[in-house]
Amino acid sequence: MHNATQDLGLFSKTVAGLTIVFLLMPLVVVIPISFGASSLMTFPPHNYSLRWYRLLVEDSRWLSATVTSLQLGITVAFISTVLATMTAIGMFRYRGPAKAVLQALVMSPLVVPVIIIGVALFYLFSLLGMTGTLSALICAHTLLTFPYGVVVINAALERFDTRLEQAAMSMGANPVRTLWRVTLPAIRPSIVVAALFAFLISFDEVVMAVLLSSPMTLTIPKQMWNGIRFDLTPVIAAVSTVLLGFSSALVAIAEAVRRRSQGNT
Repeated sequence: MHNATQDLGLFSKTVAGLTIVFLLMPLVVVIPISFGASSLMTFPPHNYSLRWYRLLVEDSRWLSATVTSLQLGITVAFISTVLATMTAIGMFRYRGPAKAVLQALVMSPLVVPVIIIGVALFYLFSLLGMTGTLSALICAHTLLTFPYGVVVINAALERFDTRLEQAAMSMGANPVRTLWRVTLPAIRPSIVVAALFAFLISFDEVVMAVLLSSPMTLTIPKQMWNGIRFDLTPVIAAVSTVLLGFSSALVAIAEAVRRRSQGNT
């Protein structure tokens, strides 16, 4: 029995290791290509250069797409986090018979394929005359990121001691003051994590950008899509490398916040 357990553990570790290698292999190829001097995407590069990173900084199309993505991500992170916090607190306190239905409705964007949501929003925004606007992208990205924030914040509320609220109200604090001074500070790390993930998901979202953006509202993923289709050069690899480092930094910050909150509890 002991040998069987050891064999199963070894098999699981082997499968996990092979899966990690499989996921990391594209990165092993993309990063060196971004430092190649050739105009063709060759691996391994024969000569190394920062040519494509300089082009990335000097090209107005990429700079404009970066500004749009940052504006979109910051706005979506704020709106999505506020809505997710209010929804999570409301669902946590609600004990009615329709709670399961409300939870399923809130989480439905996690189940429905993004392409279906994108096509539906495309027709809706076409009727409203919003297609190609930044407002349409904000609404679409908020819809996608909102459920993730609810999940993260709801997990924090499940660990929250409601007796703290009861103690505050017994000392004369009204519900609003209790929420502001007791509940929100207690779940603040989860709110920060939800905001970071909302920004990251919005920053990397390509399906909605392809369907809803216009030449005036190109995001980085949409600009990458256009580059792959019409002008495939190693600058795409340079952008991918930058996005990889940026996303990894945000994930590391979110993990540090999560660990710190767990350490405080």
